[in-house]
Amino acid sequence: MDSKNFNLLDRFIATCRLSRVNKYIEKGDVVLDFGCGARSYLLESHQDKIKKGVGLDYDVENQKFNKIEYLTFKFKDRLVFDKEYFDKIFLLAVLEHIEPEQVKTLFREFKKILKPEGKIVLTTPTPKSKSVLEWLAFRLKLISEQEIKDHKKYYSKKDILEIAQNLNLKVTIYRLFQCGLNSYAVLEKVN
Repeated sequence: MDSKNFNLLDRFIATCRLSRVNKYIEKGDVVLDFGCGARSYLLESHQDKIKKGVGLDYDVENQKFNKIEYLTFKFKDRLVFDKEYFDKIFLLAVLEHIEPEQVKTLFREFKKILKPEGKIVLTTPTPKSKSVLEWLAFRLKLISEQEIKDHKKYYSKKDILEIAQNLNLKVTIYRLFQCGLNSYAVLEKVN
């Protein structure tokens, strides 16, 4: 996500999104923030709590600060981490930017690098948000046009459940927020 070009409203929306998922980071977690964006709000705000954090995004430079490492990355078909390495994997406003035919491959890779009983935590706009986001971006110019143009799919609860079921992941939480325009879900690795 191109968070470098966020305006005030984009930042507000990102902060609301972050407030929904903060509770899923526990002390000592090893965390992957997939699509962390240039600002990496999630890892930056939890660096005292986590054991290690890795941020992957095409929009970051390879660098390391204390417990956080950023890697320039664009997913093709694999993730190069050790098996069962991460406690939590986060995708905050990222799923909608991935080509639908790559989603199953990506989640299969997540499952490999996730520890037993590890969690994938994601947020994504719902189908209901499409017209609202397009209006805010293209008509009012209040949010990033580039981000909205890059949306490949808007995910419903049924879509999230289907992703999980296809890979033997368990959806333990699915909630709507921002008047049903966004959702967050927690998928757990089951053995």
